[in-house]
Amino acid sequence: MADERVALTKQVKEANDIVEVVGTYVALRPAGRKFKGLCPFHDDHRPSFDVDPQFQNYKCWSCGKSGDVFTFIQEHERVDFREALELLARRAGITLEKRGGSPQNSGRARMLELVKWAAEQYHQCLLDSPLAEAARRYLGERRLTGDTVRRFGLGYAPPAGEWLVQRAAQRGLPADLLEQVGLIGKRLEGNGCYDRFRDRVMFPIRDVRGQAVGFGGRILPSSPLSARAPKYYNSSDSPLFSKSAQLYGLDQARQAGAQAGYLAVVEGYTDVLMAHQLGIPQVVSTMGTALNARHVQHLRRWLAGGRVVLVFDADAGGQTAVDRALELFVSQEVDLAIATLPEGMDPCDLLVQQGPEPFRAALAGAVDALEFKLNQVLAADSAAGVEGRRRAIDAVLSVIARAPDMAGQAGAVKQELVVSRIASRLAIREEAVWARLRELRRAAATPRGDADPEPAPRGAPAAPREIELLQVLLADQALVPVAAAEVPAEEIEHPGLRRLVEGLYALHSGSEPPTLDQLRGQIDNPRLVEKALEMQEVGRAMPDRDAALRQLLAEFRKRRAEPRKQELQNQLHAASDHTEAVALLRQLQKQTVDVHPGPATVGDAGH
Repeated sequence: MADERVALTKQVKEANDIVEVVGTYVALRPAGRKFKGLCPFHDDHRPSFDVDPQFQNYKCWSCGKSGDVFTFIQEHERVDFREALELLARRAGITLEKRGGSPQNSGRARMLELVKWAAEQYHQCLLDSPLAEAARRYLGERRLTGDTVRRFGLGYAPPAGEWLVQRAAQRGLPADLLEQVGLIGKRLEGNGCYDRFRDRVMFPIRDVRGQAVGFGGRILPSSPLSARAPKYYNSSDSPLFSKSAQLYGLDQARQAGAQAGYLAVVEGYTDVLMAHQLGIPQVVSTMGTALNARHVQHLRRWLAGGRVVLVFDADAGGQTAVDRALELFVSQEVDLAIATLPEGMDPCDLLVQQGPEPFRAALAGAVDALEFKLNQVLAADSAAGVEGRRRAIDAVLSVIARAPDMAGQAGAVKQELVVSRIASRLAIREEAVWARLRELRRAAATPRGDADPEPAPRGAPAAPREIELLQVLLADQALVPVAAAEVPAEEIEHPGLRRLVEGLYALHSGSEPPTLDQLRGQIDNPRLVEKALEMQEVGRAMPDRDAALRQLLAEFRKRRAEPRKQELQNQLHAASDHTEAVALLRQLQKQTVDVHPGPATVGDAGH
């Protein structure tokens, strides 16, 4: 079984090129023999993330995250190694057989399968079922074509309260996981479950790889439920879906956004669908929430320095929405612009009634959030006169004062530019703007909470020679038998490193390649795997690993001999006659020779 697991891990890794896998999450560009992009594990302000196709690993030079394709999936999807293996196997079309100790009815991969299954049920219902006649008529009235319906996988949830529940029961699908991904709910009284989506047009929400992770449901206007049910209803937050981070249509829009140099953010699903249908594919929407920092950071990964255009209906671009956009503009490394549409029109209405050109013109005419706010406050009647202009300045600066500081030198530069623009537009000195901004920040400051607790004490650090030994062995499997012949695993004092050495030795003794890839399936400690990958990378950079190992073996022999040497020295000092002293001195000299024998080579080790 262990041999099968090792072979399967190797097969799955070889079938998933790290550049292709990471490239579905991060926009990568060639940089010499590597690829670079914005790190997905922290708020990266410049491309700090390297992906190396030769060694099939990645490293962020800013936050320090590193690893291979399994580690990436574990970190990004927040899953364990087994689930990462399942996800990557699924991606590569490799079937994992069910095992008694790890059934495939749990975990993220299984949840994705269930959401995909539900999306297919809803979609087929919309296309074929007499129950969906009203839904088809509604979409026709919205001028959405069959091609758009199929491309985005739209569906319909019938009004019966157990339509999906019954289909799932017929397939033997687990109700607990269906509940966890937000498809069904448990009745408060009595037994049984009910469908959470009823009499709704269903919009599958997909991640950037095109996998359905949740749903948005729009109640039919003709539904008897419409009087007491919300117009739009989203999946509840789950391990797959978070409405405060997800963006509808990003899987279809990201490539077009990279080409256009911007992504436009609208408010509704049908706005996205109509824009794509009429040839403006760089459009996404939020899940009924305002654009936030998580959305912006997510979008920036696909823009490579481009801009985000926030589209407001003329009657929706009120002060609160504009202020929120300005806070994002000054606190995030993003060119956030605002586009407005004619009064009384949302993007879908404008596109249907006037075609794509007015919408394109609105996107092209978008101005950055600071300019939009300045235009807004200076156009108001209250901005007339000295006191009016003072209030206008405060209206802008109070928003900036509430925004979190943008980190680093880039943040300082952006703040300088913002203050300079405000001073120029309002014809006052920059020093006065800075002084007022500081006052408003002091006023907006809130007392700090309790300090973070002290971190838990860490174990004793590993000895340098033990770390260096693993660096060499993980980088060059041919040296493992040399080390195994001289350094028993019990001599490695650090428990994590000892576990790695034991694993490598066991692979060698079992005639398996003693590599980290072979070892991965046996290690359930993500931090240990991450450390092993780091050590492997250091070892690969060593110019002469053979010489390094010879030196390390000598150090281990020296440590092993130290107690005996100390004992002989003590006896020598206490020797009562010359003959005994000479004998002890010879033993000491032999200890020194034994510690530094002739050079070892790979061929000396055998099996």
